[in-house]
Amino acid sequence: MHTAADLRDPAVRRALAGCDVIAHLGFQLWRGRDAEGVNLGGTANVVAVAPARIVLASSAAVYGGWPDNPLPLSEDDPARPNRQCPYAEHKLDAERRCAEAAPTVSLRICAVLGPHADPLVKKASAGLRQAVPAARGRRQALQFLHEDDAAAALLTAVKQSDAEGVYNIAPEGWLDERGVADVSGGRVMRLPFPVLLYGSELARRLRIMDMGADRAVLLNGPLALDPSKAARDLGWKARQGSAEVLREFLAA
Repeated sequence: MHTAADLRDPAVRRALAGCDVIAHLGFQLWRGRDAEGVNLGGTANVVAVAPARIVLASSAAVYGGWPDNPLPLSEDDPARPNRQCPYAEHKLDAERRCAEAAPTVSLRICAVLGPHADPLVKKASAGLRQAVPAARGRRQALQFLHEDDAAAALLTAVKQSDAEGVYNIAPEGWLDERGVADVSGGRVMRLPFPVLLYGSELARRLRIMDMGADRAVLLNGPLALDPSKAARDLGWKARQGSAEVLREFLAA
């Protein structure tokens, strides 16, 4: 049976009542009207039904983009969301709420690309054919995961009843700005970080771009994940690397 409802609606609680495992993927990706209400209100509905287990689709963004990030980031490294990225703050809050309510697997997933990608992600990725933005003086490290690999990680976590805790979900290795440019054919555009941040937000407000400072801030430092814990504990490993995923996505 399928129930179509606003994630904040009481109908969600009725639909989820009695579930042994809930895979919580419902989140508003972009800043917009009441994103906090959708994200945290939806999570409140999930935990209110007291499931036996929760599998949460979290995000690599909870680590934040910082110049002193280790490369790669492990699950033992602190989560430090950038204040300009409410989405990351909401994800970290959801991790905490779920873990307090039930045994939870929080999958911190890197950027996901594939045929069913969000239209805004498609639009932004297409722009890489012309220009690859980079923060001057900052080390860059980006990862791209195919949607099939992301789905496999979620399914694996749902099936493993003894799994609990935080897991990084990403391909092995990463791309710097030159690596992205080699794949996309675009030109690396290096800007001072404050200019990149301000320019992105201005472009969003003028509706030239759909992503603003909330995503540009993630270029403030390397943001690549070490997926070895997921391989060891869950038996999950990405089938495609970042370059292959990005190349296939742009070609499509």
